[in-house]
Amino acid sequence: MDCSRILNEELNVGRPWPGMLSSLGRLCSLLLLFGGTGVTAATLEVGPGKRFQRIEQAVAAATPGDTIEVYPRRGGQAYEGVGVSVDMPRLTIRAAGIEVGQRVTLSGRGFEHSGRGRTPRAIFQFNRGADHGVLEGFELTGASNRSNNGAGVRINQANHVTIRHCDIHHNDMGIMSNGDGTPRTAINQRIEHCAIHHNGDRASPSFHHNLYLSGTSVTVRFCEIHHARRGHNVKSRAHFTRVEYSYVHHSANREFDLVDGRETTPPGSDAVLLGNIIVKDPQSAGNRNVIHFGQDGGRNHHGTLYLVHNTIVTPFVSPVVDLSSAKARAVLLGNIVDDYGRRRNNQMLGSARRGGASAKAITGVGNWLAPGFANSLGRTSLELTKNTIAAESQRLFVDPERHDFRLRKAWPGIFRAGGPRTLLQLPSTPGVSNEDPPLTWQYLHPLDGRPRAVFDRPDLGAKAFDHP
Repeated sequence: MDCSRILNEELNVGRPWPGMLSSLGRLCSLLLLFGGTGVTAATLEVGPGKRFQRIEQAVAAATPGDTIEVYPRRGGQAYEGVGVSVDMPRLTIRAAGIEVGQRVTLSGRGFEHSGRGRTPRAIFQFNRGADHGVLEGFELTGASNRSNNGAGVRINQANHVTIRHCDIHHNDMGIMSNGDGTPRTAINQRIEHCAIHHNGDRASPSFHHNLYLSGTSVTVRFCEIHHARRGHNVKSRAHFTRVEYSYVHHSANREFDLVDGRETTPPGSDAVLLGNIIVKDPQSAGNRNVIHFGQDGGRNHHGTLYLVHNTIVTPFVSPVVDLSSAKARAVLLGNIVDDYGRRRNNQMLGSARRGGASAKAITGVGNWLAPGFANSLGRTSLELTKNTIAAESQRLFVDPERHDFRLRKAWPGIFRAGGPRTLLQLPSTPGVSNEDPPLTWQYLHPLDGRPRAVFDRPDLGAKAFDHP
């Protein structure tokens, strides 16, 4: 029994009551003394010729701490009609018997992911109590229901759930999550090295998203999130949202819609966007705003949007940052905001037109901006002398059409143009105690990261120039 893990889990869930630590310590000692080490986690296998033919059967037979390995079907055929509800803690479900970079395909087609009663609203649903669950190595597609919100994955109040190395596409929703309105549920959701794309139904009148998140805290890293078919790439009502070293692009509407929910009323309901490549589709017919931070549901959103060392590309005059809550703030540090090398006059860096928000709540230093943004800085609190407005539009990147956003050369105003304030101490993610320092990584396409050398004056944007 891992007693230290139990203690840490309890501490992450909430403030301990008097005597809890000593009681848990005595319990762990007794369990270890009287045979607690006799319980061994099992590995349950699913697939052709294995003990189980369905993942649902293996989950029903599993106990906490077990691992379920799912092997591909013959010819790579999908497991059809998959709908798995997980209720126990420390269950790992992973693909097996495949080459690196491949995935086992699970299809939700033929299953009504209704969310009613014990029926999951996703191909995989992690319910309250399914803490420290891991899902790894799957292609998840075809989840749907009559409400158009069947998801590839749903995190339903569970804490410390990790989704890793998955390809999630062509569902009503990609990943959904929710808490219970308190700071004790949906803590430390982690989505890593995943491709999440083409979710949503163009035929539906409602908006459905690649990510639709809520709860206490979520971290997304080393992911590519793109082509939400009706809604936004990342919509979040979580108390704390962190997206870092990811590639977010070509949504039907906003790239980020970070809005209000039950968990956003307390102070510190922040969002950190760090080291991302964020690109608007130049043919977009939907909402051309890049990032919205505020409210759309009538609740308060009391927090700050931190935009740090992102590369943002948009040809539109719609605002890059739109605030819509009286207690919403934004801090921009070390970003590149580019125009595809196609100068557009009257581009807007920030706006605040709803919810009592003010564009003066948008501050920042050390940003490089395409020339079309020159006239919009006066609406915000960014000072012209502490940011760089380019004299002309430039073709900054090596090959953006092939997803290569490395800098072509050491551009003045970008190369070694950052400063100590850019590497400020960002707010930490609730439930996480081991976050890397800012700019430790940079996105490596596809779905990976590479270490980033950090200088006293780092290059601006999400990708450092390849120094000789």
